[in-house]
Amino acid sequence: MSNRKEDILETATRLFNEKGCMKTSTRHIADELGINVGNIYYYFKNKEEIIIHIYETYMESISGFLKSIKDEVDAPFDYYALFSNQMEYEKKCAFLRLEISNLYKTYPKIKEAIEKRVMEKAKELKSLFLHQMKYGYMTPLDEYELNYICSNTWVIGSQWELYWIFIKVDGQKLRKLQGILNLLYFLKPYHTQKGLEKSDLLDSIKYIQKEIDNIS
Repeated sequence: MSNRKEDILETATRLFNEKGCMKTSTRHIADELGINVGNIYYYFKNKEEIIIHIYETYMESISGFLKSIKDEVDAPFDYYALFSNQMEYEKKCAFLRLEISNLYKTYPKIKEAIEKRVMEKAKELKSLFLHQMKYGYMTPLDEYELNYICSNTWVIGSQWELYWIFIKVDGQKLRKLQGILNLLYFLKPYHTQKGLEKSDLLDSIKYIQKEIDNIS
């Protein structure tokens, strides 16, 4: 990716977070960079394409973790690494979480991208859980329950911060740690004794709890 394209994406992300995505135009982005708006259109047709690129990059980062273990490899999955990465990216691109509903309703191509990527992530998450069941790290689940475990993981992973904001937990770092615990505690009961012994899940929970105690 060219430096100019990176500059556009970084500046757009910052302005979307500061001013709101719906209130930021390509003109605002160009003015902030000190360039002609035509320079932006050389790389992106419109603001919608900029948002999609940022969103796609975020979703690809999640895919990289979900598909990190090959089917033939017997290994536990590192959920802490996945959730930490996800939440760090969400902090960087907070506008996606805060304005996703409006973006979904306003921009047809963004709506299409979101629907496509969410379906992909559901399949990747399901494949990951099936892999963990295959090698005895998770308890066997029928198709119906497995589908709901996948959807619940996604729902918790996308709504964690709002909950902690509503109950007055101050500080992004503290909310992030609580959010990771939400997901780890949700998945813990679905792990076998082998899964708990071989994975870092229990150690991750202890580490996060200690970090929370140090902050509180």
